[in-house]
Amino acid sequence: MAQLGSAVISVLALVGVVLTLNYQARETKRAREETRRQAISDLLRMAMNDPDLDECWGPVPAPDDPKSRKQLLYTNMIIAAWAMSYETGATPEQRLRYNANELFRGPVGREYWRNARESRLSTSANRRERRFHKVLDEDYWRVANSSSLRSPTVGESSPTSKDGRGLTANLLWATAGAGLTAIICRLTWKRHQMR
Repeated sequence: MAQLGSAVISVLALVGVVLTLNYQARETKRAREETRRQAISDLLRMAMNDPDLDECWGPVPAPDDPKSRKQLLYTNMIIAAWAMSYETGATPEQRLRYNANELFRGPVGREYWRNARESRLSTSANRRERRFHKVLDEDYWRVANSSSLRSPTVGESSPTSKDGRGLTANLLWATAGAGLTAIICRLTWKRHQMR
């Protein structure tokens, strides 16, 4: 009986060590991701404030309006923050739909999604992220097709359209950085929650 008790204690101790190591590995990975996301977020902010640095991300179309570009980059950061909040469960789907509806009622939000949707929908990293993008896309089409707004343009004929011609160069890099920004926001939020 004593041997059985010792064996159970040994197994429990081993399980505890494995769980502790697993937890530490996840926390180390989160810390690295947070550092990486913060760096990307800082780079995006710098590009938003300085057109010379913005050009480092790739070609900027000549007729591009600096105000519009800043608004689209800022919208990208909003979407990234929502993604982090949705992924952690802090924002339920109903709230996300409300937020998306408000965003897409404005022309900047609609322009952002019109240009970024294809890239975002095709590059979702996991099931939760795919669902997040699907919810945004559904609400975009709901607002875009409402009678109070203009009809969708030729490139918007269908919610399942695979036409990527609407992507502009100034949003390609912003979309690529969206995932990184979401990670930064998520980890910052978690760190804030722990305090």
